[in-house]
Amino acid sequence: MSLRVLRVYHAARDSQQHGREHALAAAGVDLTLVVPSAWPNAAGDLFVTQEAFRVIEMPVQRAGDVNRHSYFDNGAMRQLVTEVRPDVVDIHEEPFSVAARQWLNASPKDLPVVMYTAQNVDKRLPPPFSRYERAAHRRVAAFYPCSRQAASVLRGKGFAGAIEVLPLAYDDTVFTCGAQSLDDDEVVLMLAGRLVPEKGIDDAIRTLVRVNAVRPARLVVSGRGSEETPARRLAASLGVVDRVEFRGWQSGRDLAITYQAAHIVLVPSRPTATWVEQFGRVIVEAQASGAVVASYASGSIPEVGGEAAVVVPTGEAEQLADAVADLVLDRYEFARRRDAGLRQAATRTWPVVAKSQVALYQAALEDRRAHHTLSPSPSRRRAAARAEFGPTAATLGGLRPFALPLLRRGALAHLLATAIDGMSEFASRSSR
Repeated sequence: MSLRVLRVYHAARDSQQHGREHALAAAGVDLTLVVPSAWPNAAGDLFVTQEAFRVIEMPVQRAGDVNRHSYFDNGAMRQLVTEVRPDVVDIHEEPFSVAARQWLNASPKDLPVVMYTAQNVDKRLPPPFSRYERAAHRRVAAFYPCSRQAASVLRGKGFAGAIEVLPLAYDDTVFTCGAQSLDDDEVVLMLAGRLVPEKGIDDAIRTLVRVNAVRPARLVVSGRGSEETPARRLAASLGVVDRVEFRGWQSGRDLAITYQAAHIVLVPSRPTATWVEQFGRVIVEAQASGAVVASYASGSIPEVGGEAAVVVPTGEAEQLADAVADLVLDRYEFARRRDAGLRQAATRTWPVVAKSQVALYQAALEDRRAHHTLSPSPSRRRAAARAEFGPTAATLGGLRPFALPLLRRGALAHLLATAIDGMSEFASRSSR
């Protein structure tokens, strides 16, 4: 008998996001997928197509708000769980989110639940989200974070069960290797994603200027955002406006074609006071397409890029530009990194990830959890998490940020952070 799984994921309203689900179904999982009846995506499309698995649409409030959207009818949620009779519930939402709280409440206490997390910054959460998170840590059998940094946050906050780091993957029927070569007449640089300040389009344009000085080069930009107009002005001021092409948001297949023509994909993301790059799916898509990734050492980028990527210290724009200029003149090094990227990509297809995810379902079902004994001391928990998974991501300024906008920066935030950590440590010692 196949494993029955009820899976909840807000972004799966868009059928282009069904790579994981298709792979799970192909692995023999009897899958029921719950998606919001409306959810905006970057391309502005909303659609669910006929799939090889069951798709249930349910109305939500705050559509588009990842962590605060909620389902209208708790009774309908419980009824669906009763109807599907899943062996495992898979909640692809953060443990502190409203939707996760609802689905945990709708699931019987003896029903195994696994959850996803991408949060790689050790944030301070206000009530009620801090309570939601603690309750999820007590209730959930296993988590599958997408990076070791997210795993470190999870363990450091007190989750004592099984953790399996599963990378985000790519559709290997869409993203396939191109024929890029440094023997081509020009070098194609690429930037993909939201055009916002932290994604570094200005540094991408400055890298283009440096590369164009040693070889004919152009920059292809796939995405939209508030920085598009300023980026156009910068390109004009630097004399490369005719070497930059803005293509807007692209479908998966059009994006794949763009990757296949790119020699270097730039990921110059910078941390903010509250956000750091959590994974960077563009990295695995680029490497699967035969491009070499050049990036800053921000967030999980070094972990995801691996030895195949060119990684320089965060914010060192001149160093990034020089490194890319050197690379496009070195055929051996380009080929070495390109081949390494293709090898890494082969381990990050959805079928490979699905195999590990099914094993995690089985472990949760059979209650083979790793019951770690963690210290009640926050500092000791975080030390144990660093020893197991490495450090969490560092934000701009290096403090543990608050999830409330008014407390994110300044002296007051620093004083409050110090006081809260001190009180937590004192309380944990007093209880021993």
